[in-house]
Amino acid sequence: MSSLTINIAKGAGFCMGVRRAIEIAKKAGKQYGKVAMLGDIVHNEGVVRELEKDGIVVYDDLSQIPPEMPVILRSHGTRADLRQRAHSMGLTIIDATCPLVKEIHAAAKELESEGRKVIIIGDHGHDEVEAIAGEVTDPLIIADEAEADTISKIRQAGVVIQSTQFRENVDAILKKLIWKINDLRIINTICKPTRDRQAQIRELASENDVMLIVGSFTSANTKRLTRIAQSINSRSYQIRGPVDIQPDWFKGAKSVGISAGASAPDKIVREVADKIGALAI
Repeated sequence: MSSLTINIAKGAGFCMGVRRAIEIAKKAGKQYGKVAMLGDIVHNEGVVRELEKDGIVVYDDLSQIPPEMPVILRSHGTRADLRQRAHSMGLTIIDATCPLVKEIHAAAKELESEGRKVIIIGDHGHDEVEAIAGEVTDPLIIADEAEADTISKIRQAGVVIQSTQFRENVDAILKKLIWKINDLRIINTICKPTRDRQAQIRELASENDVMLIVGSFTSANTKRLTRIAQSINSRSYQIRGPVDIQPDWFKGAKSVGISAGASAPDKIVREVADKIGALAI
């Protein structure tokens, strides 16, 4: 049996927005039998497969959705033009957008109403970022410090931030922007669960011999957590679940920290802990 001490982050597992969206989807599946989802509800393949059992059918385009089938708007948010198109098609809409993401939409609109150029710090092509961008006219999306270096001077601008961005990246971008923008207003829209999760990762990575981050490799926030852990502890590994665990990682280790991305089920985190506890080291 393993003699490893296992320390699980308090915030590991589903965040509030993901948990809420899944509950909404399951309830809708029971009510309607079959429900359409425009894209994956969260960036986790296992969760999507489980929801298929509850009658949730994923479609890539609104035009594919049968007119009698309700459509769920997922937790990351949905572009305004797609929402309007769904309404015009007469589809029954079930909105599972995370309330914290909706707050970012409102913040972006507020900045635009002040006459500011809206800047979104976030990942190009990410569903949440695309949805935020669709709320305002011609926003500027900046993913990293190198992109911030390339922008021209702006007289008046406002910044909102993808909810799962990590602090170091945002700080590096803002340090560049303050020299390029005369009148800059920043609304910190990194959500509290993300801030807490990142703080716990930093603590666990520094205090344990090995660090595991559970989550899909399609999940941007999980990959960010992994990068934070690896910057502190070289024995940090991202895994999808217990099947990815390699016993060699724990040679000579006395403790392991475990955290997870916002779309990783609590059940998988427990299974990872159980497998580590059963290792013969």
